[in-house]
Amino acid sequence: MTDTYERQPAKQDASSALHDVGGVMLARPFKIRRLGHFGYNAVNLDDVLDFYVEGLGLIISDQSGTMPARLPAEEQDQLTPNERLLHFTRFGSEHHQLVFISSKVWDWVGQSNGSAGASINQVTWQVGSLAEVVDGAAWIWGQGERILRSGRDMPGSNWHTYLFDPEGHINELFYGMEQIGWDGLSKPREMWSGVLNERPSLPQPSEATEVAHAQAAGVDVSSGHRPHRVAQKSYDVDGVTMERPFKIVGIGPVSLFVAELDDARRFYTEVLGFDVRREVEWAGHRGVLLSCGTDHHALALYEDSLRDALGMAARCDSMALGFRLANYRQLRAAVAHMVARGAKEVSVAPELVPGFDYVAHLSDPDGNLVQLYYYQRQVAPDGPVPPAVAGAAHSWPDVIDAPPDVFGGQVFLGPWE
Repeated sequence: MTDTYERQPAKQDASSALHDVGGVMLARPFKIRRLGHFGYNAVNLDDVLDFYVEGLGLIISDQSGTMPARLPAEEQDQLTPNERLLHFTRFGSEHHQLVFISSKVWDWVGQSNGSAGASINQVTWQVGSLAEVVDGAAWIWGQGERILRSGRDMPGSNWHTYLFDPEGHINELFYGMEQIGWDGLSKPREMWSGVLNERPSLPQPSEATEVAHAQAAGVDVSSGHRPHRVAQKSYDVDGVTMERPFKIVGIGPVSLFVAELDDARRFYTEVLGFDVRREVEWAGHRGVLLSCGTDHHALALYEDSLRDALGMAARCDSMALGFRLANYRQLRAAVAHMVARGAKEVSVAPELVPGFDYVAHLSDPDGNLVQLYYYQRQVAPDGPVPPAVAGAAHSWPDVIDAPPDVFGGQVFLGPWE
């Protein structure tokens, strides 16, 4: 991975400029809607996969050996079969929501961009369109921030830009993840375009056009990866017979450790546009909870001194990654199921995690915490409700001022066509 842009520009003054985002004037040419996916660099990869796939029920949607193949042959020879692959996993229709890479592979590749040793390989935020990805990358670069690269990755087909926060955490803005339907098939490898390492020109062909071209070229579009699993389904889960007594239905929030809380707060609010929901403190350790929509928070930043206080491993860059269960009954069942498999439940002070009612934390084999819950408080914005304007659309203005909660609710998951 190399920087797409050759030089760092002088920081531009963004204090007064507004940008047309789909006809709504915003302070940035993009709006983060939600956490899309996340990635760990695993030390104990076999055990980590067992924890998340066999334990929590994530589904392997694809596996790729592209990144491990970049290592020298002598380094590749020391990798286990699972370490030779990147593992893309999901719990719903999106191609991936949690990505696992061997820490050996990441540390080798990360030497070129300073990310070697990181336990996180990506924190990925969805914006609303491809134009927001492209224009957002140029704007972020103009603010003097460090861009890793822009382009498109396979598998998953998502257009994106990667950037670093002040702590070196790699954030990603993306648009339109590949969706996997009832047949469980991902896009076939013949349709993988490879990694595009440059900011794309606009417009780009739609996914429907890409499929049509593949079919015309004789590609079997039904030849993609399908999970091959025949498992005993013995639990009645609210009317559905399933392998586990619960179902994960959501991802987030994510919690990051940072050395300089004020610098990190500035980046996520002033550059990426998060709002401060609440400041927290416990036993002298500070944190700030940030939102991008109606969920109480999508991102939590904690001083890294908290890591030792919680007894977490020094390499853990994240305090916790959240997973939402379908309901309260299933939350209790999930905790009991994972503890019975040998997972360790970790006590986290309630003062650090407001916004939930019942929330549990389990340690994975690498020492990362999984935050399990069924409910997160929904928060309406302050200020008056915008008046409804109906009829006579031909007289409406070309662009409008942004309501306080604009683009803050549900978002379309996949590509537009």
